[in-house]
Amino acid sequence: MNRWPDIRDEYAAWLRAFPMVASIGQPGNSPEVIGPTDEPVILDVPFWSERTHEVEARALRHLSDPEIDGIIAEVAAVIDEDLLRFDPLVAYYGRYAPDGDPDRIRCERGAAHSIKRDLAWAAIERAISEPAFFSELLPWYERGRWPVGWVGAYPAGHVRVV
Repeated sequence: MNRWPDIRDEYAAWLRAFPMVASIGQPGNSPEVIGPTDEPVILDVPFWSERTHEVEARALRHLSDPEIDGIIAEVAAVIDEDLLRFDPLVAYYGRYAPDGDPDRIRCERGAAHSIKRDLAWAAIERAISEPAFFSELLPWYERGRWPVGWVGAYPAGHVRVV
């Protein structure tokens, strides 16, 4: 089942409206929020890679590779309509390294791409009517946070956000 044609417009409207990483690096009152640190927080790539492989395996039971790629491209295109929304992310990494620093640029690009991927995989979970890990991240994105890690042995435990 591919519900993407039915939910595409609603999801695109949501993508355009939520506060992209507006609260990144700010203190929070929940245990999921990583408080201000002396070093920048980066994505737990091995953990995220496992979740991506899981959702991709589920998606391939319902969608072809070109359909998956198409959803990912559409989500990225909507996000790319307003790249200024990534300014809080750029400012966050600016706390740790000067403009033009190659490591900072690499971190900023990596973070932006991971955000796009999370939001695309959440769209795919919705398109196949199997909400799971990536869909569960959406409330954090709605709060302007960036999910970056996990505490505990997944699925027990909880997400970590910046």
